[in-house]
Amino acid sequence: MQRFNLTEKDLRPGCRDIQIEGELDLAVAGQLDEVLTNAIGECSCVLVGLERCDFIDSSGIAVILRAHNRMEGDGNRLAVYAPSAQVLRVLSMTGLTSNGLVFDSAEEALAAVGGAAAEQG
Repeated sequence: MQRFNLTEKDLRPGCRDIQIEGELDLAVAGQLDEVLTNAIGECSCVLVGLERCDFIDSSGIAVILRAHNRMEGDGNRLAVYAPSAQVLRVLSMTGLTSNGLVFDSAEEALAAVGGAAAEQG
């Protein structure tokens, strides 16, 4: 089991990538919420990478959905990409893979949020 860790990097001005490692559950969901809240205040697009996320529970999903809804309400975009097989199963069961929030790769997610940003701009 990996220890929970978050890393952030700016992909371009106004677009931040947040990588999640380990288990995203109630014990650490507040950390992700804080990072996403800061990113939302500074960026028009946020990508959340889940390829090294081993597990996600309802509290982690709720944090991501709240951030997605806040950004969408401001005309901005959040996308999740590259979920591990375990996390993809959970996201699929909740219906989140069918609403344009989850992408197979960072490139697909960036193209989707970039397209949205270009339409806004």
